[in-house]
Amino acid sequence: MPNYLVVKVLDPDSIYIPTTLYYESVELRSYKSDNAFEIEALKESSTDHHVDFEHYQVCARIATIVNCASSEDAVMEADAKFALIMDLKFIEFPTSSFNTSGVGFIKDLDSGVILPIKKPYSNSMSFLMRRHEIQRRDWIHFVLAKNTELKNRYLRSLHWSRHSKHEKNPQLRILFYWFCLEALLKESELDQIGGLLRCFLGFPNWKSKQSLDPSIISVLESHPRYKFWQKKLINDVDSMREFRNNSVHSGFRSMDFTAHDLERYDQIVLLATYRCQSAVLTAILRDIETLSEFKKHAGDILASNANLVNDIHHTVIFTLDKTLR
Repeated sequence: MPNYLVVKVLDPDSIYIPTTLYYESVELRSYKSDNAFEIEALKESSTDHHVDFEHYQVCARIATIVNCASSEDAVMEADAKFALIMDLKFIEFPTSSFNTSGVGFIKDLDSGVILPIKKPYSNSMSFLMRRHEIQRRDWIHFVLAKNTELKNRYLRSLHWSRHSKHEKNPQLRILFYWFCLEALLKESELDQIGGLLRCFLGFPNWKSKQSLDPSIISVLESHPRYKFWQKKLINDVDSMREFRNNSVHSGFRSMDFTAHDLERYDQIVLLATYRCQSAVLTAILRDIETLSEFKKHAGDILASNANLVNDIHHTVIFTLDKTLR
């Protein structure tokens, strides 16, 4: 795997330093350490992020070298290293914002190619077409009119998922999505949500299978990777639960886990959250009021998805397989 030098400019409200500071594999550099090619890359990165480079020009740079399969993985691994040093260093600068900006560059140390860090895909404005003079009553009105346990769980879960979607830190994003699932599916402190999570990912346990037509189960299991993920998800979901507990109670950081594990966990909770929320919405629209009642109908709700086989084979399994590259 290639070696990458990842350099990011700190936030404009952060710090200026005259010389380079070293902390294990991370450097805090002066802006004077940039060469002409690096400055051009930083300017291009600034333009892509729609910011004025002059506001960032004298800010300190933070840098590290990582060995990764791709430049995208390099940025993610570097961010984890940066976070550790910034957690320690910000105590010395209580009046400053000790954060990285999006501006930076990646240098492939094997080829010497320097690439600006571009702005990742972001959300865009959506436009609604006006079809009627009078607003129609839709599913949102129906949900808001309810006063049930399941409706309240659904709303709490949606609150977390809306914020999860915009979180850039992979560890926090995984935690927030896990909180979405707990708000939706966890009845008590001792309740384990793994079974329902796997069920709506298309891997129901024996109890949920009873509501499914045997022919559907047969088609689901016909995928050559189905059995693999059926077993692996049991271990992965248990590991994610430990990840959640360790992160919340023991202060674990994303650098305590491999980038591949984080990527896989990220995809699992992303896929599970929206499928579980969709299942709960289906239950609310069917006048199911409690979580315990929802659990009894989990298999029926899963079976009601007319696109179930295609979704599990060509979205869930396909996406999860990509995390094992």
